[in-house]
Amino acid sequence: MALHAIFFAACAAALAMPRNTTFTSPSPSPTSSNNTMSTMDDIKLWGMAINPPTALPQSATANDLRWQPSLDFDTDGCYNVPAISADGTIASGLPHNFVSPSSDCRALSDLDNNNVYSRQRCNDNGWCVYIYDYYFEKDVAIPYLLDTGHTHDWEHIAVWVDPNQVAQYVGASQHGNYQIKKAADVRWDGEHPKMVYHKDGASTHCFRFANAADDAIENAKGVWFRGPLISYNGFPAGLRDLLFAHDFGKGNIALKDSSFPSQIQKAKPSAITFDAYVDALGSPGYP
Repeated sequence: MALHAIFFAACAAALAMPRNTTFTSPSPSPTSSNNTMSTMDDIKLWGMAINPPTALPQSATANDLRWQPSLDFDTDGCYNVPAISADGTIASGLPHNFVSPSSDCRALSDLDNNNVYSRQRCNDNGWCVYIYDYYFEKDVAIPYLLDTGHTHDWEHIAVWVDPNQVAQYVGASQHGNYQIKKAADVRWDGEHPKMVYHKDGASTHCFRFANAADDAIENAKGVWFRGPLISYNGFPAGLRDLLFAHDFGKGNIALKDSSFPSQIQKAKPSAITFDAYVDALGSPGYP
């Protein structure tokens, strides 16, 4: 059998494994001194599926919960999962080469084991922004090819609330920028904006605003989904700093101090006067 045929047969067999498969190579891998897969290079070569960290219990402020977006996920993409567990284990991500956009990252268990992260910033003028951060294990643009995506992805949603505690704008992260809509042009699940994680044409994944057809839910639970929320001050001791210091490659955490002001500026409607660097009115708050 030709070498390329053997290679693609091996890839197909690896991709067929369920996420929970325990996989050990029959012989030492080219980048490891023993038989156990231990690096992302090994994982990329052998196609091993990695489980995400165990979710933290919900620990969020009332306002962060109040405006948390309700999500669905188009079938050609992953579910978000926890980025860190209570013991400090950080997500390894999944390989993005020679895989489909949704392989090994779209199990019901990923919705049962889930976290979303949030941070609030308010100004003295009464305006507040709530940014919600979602971690995905990979982002693949074109299936089964080399280097058409990346391991790790963070996507974000911003909700802008006026001094009367009424949501007025929502922003969806899209390839480094935000699409912003007035609240009147957004579909709502109570006080939760309906958003969809989707593949953007031939590009990678991002959030989009839901339309009427999206009420035909595509996720495994069949509902507009909100995962257990962790507010900025809701992390167990030391975990937030550990998570925020981690290098996720092309994925960028919006909530850390080095990113948060610029994310606010990108997501800010032009009609609002807002200082992205200043907290007031008790923000970000405590659960």
